[in-house]
Amino acid sequence: MSEAESGETGLRQPEAAPKKGSWLRSVPFQILVASGVSFTAPGMWDAMGGLGAGGAAEPYAVSAANAILYGLFSVVCIAAGAVNNRIGLRYGLALGAIGYPLYGAGLYTNNASATTWFLLFGSAICGISAGFFWAAEAAIIIGYPSPKDRAFYLAIWQTAKASGPIVGGAINLGLNASRETAGSVGSATYIVFIVIMCLGLPIALCLSPASKVWRKDGSKVVVWKEPTWTAEFKAVFSLLASRRILYLLPAFFISYFYNGFLSTFLTTYFTVRSRAFSSFFTNFAGIISSFLLAALLDRQSIRITTRAKVGFSAIITILIGTWIWAIILQKKYYDAPEAPVFDWFQGGFGEAYALVFFWTFGGQAFQQFLYWLVGQYATDLSSVSHHTGILRGFEALGQTVAWAMQSQGNANHYVSIGVNFGITVLCIFPTWVVLSELRHHQTSVQLVTEEEIRKPNDHNSNDQAETSS
Repeated sequence: MSEAESGETGLRQPEAAPKKGSWLRSVPFQILVASGVSFTAPGMWDAMGGLGAGGAAEPYAVSAANAILYGLFSVVCIAAGAVNNRIGLRYGLALGAIGYPLYGAGLYTNNASATTWFLLFGSAICGISAGFFWAAEAAIIIGYPSPKDRAFYLAIWQTAKASGPIVGGAINLGLNASRETAGSVGSATYIVFIVIMCLGLPIALCLSPASKVWRKDGSKVVVWKEPTWTAEFKAVFSLLASRRILYLLPAFFISYFYNGFLSTFLTTYFTVRSRAFSSFFTNFAGIISSFLLAALLDRQSIRITTRAKVGFSAIITILIGTWIWAIILQKKYYDAPEAPVFDWFQGGFGEAYALVFFWTFGGQAFQQFLYWLVGQYATDLSSVSHHTGILRGFEALGQTVAWAMQSQGNANHYVSIGVNFGITVLCIFPTWVVLSELRHHQTSVQLVTEEEIRKPNDHNSNDQAETSS
């Protein structure tokens, strides 16, 4: 029975927190399950993306396929927060794992025989599936642990997500280390990835319902279900229209926007084996930044507004620095008589690869920071699911635009750099306003959670309280 089915509809679950029991019902095991699915499904997807254009010789068809994927993903993910709350996170996670092998198969057929239609079909199915996956997984990672442990478990999850590309990158590197030219990777690379992706579905079904999960501090995972499907969707769109979420939309939109241009940058200026090296090594950047950020955000001795503002300032400084560096490099490459192609550890590789490394360092930290931030406002698992569905949906919308911009062969790289730089700067002020109001709101959320007080139809009352404060 799913968590959505574990109690009376429309009521907060009244029973006491589950007592310590089997490790299979513990928070660490649930995070392990979610991380395992993340490793096998989006982790392998990221490994393919780390090759540049999914390992293809030309980025344009794959960029168009990714634009389709993220377009569907953005629409589905916003609604998936409500759907997953009705059917249960276990089944939402399982639905989310189904589409990734089809995407991998589409890349394989496109690489082997330029079968574009199946690539587009696989991308569409993966986009729909990924909407359920990301809404469910984010709710698990943020909603299952105790609030004081969230940043740590987010770092664990980011590590698992990055481990997929690291393992995949090691496979890429082993299969393509002798290839000193630009072009597509070997077909065997895709077969290995597809096999690993297929493991995501059975792993997802090992997740426990929230009502059966126990935390080491004795608190319970607070579960809420709206009385009807209509009410569930109304709650999502009411949250979407709230002042706080509207202020955060620019940050959601731009947080992963860099990935489209990063793929084109790798494909255009790096050899196959240097791209394989990147797909292996670059993910350590995300792991490092995730744990550094977690150490700050979970430090309870520092005021929450201070933690949030310091973390956000550091991330924005790094990201703006990378886009300034990108402008400098791009001018250098455009002014060259012939576009450079860098083999690993040879002339010009270091300064170009450093840009890729710090894009990932800052980008992954930004994503983790936004997950942590919306988690501070959520009073129960349903609220977490709604928040993260909106976050991932608008993040995917940003990627839709980013990948669409890369789908034309004559795209001007300055345009992509300028859009990334501009929206990054644009998001600073509204996000800062939300961070400045965080301390007051965090107190009210803790009180609601600890006392487990919930009035019907009060799912988004915290937004009204914030507006009036």
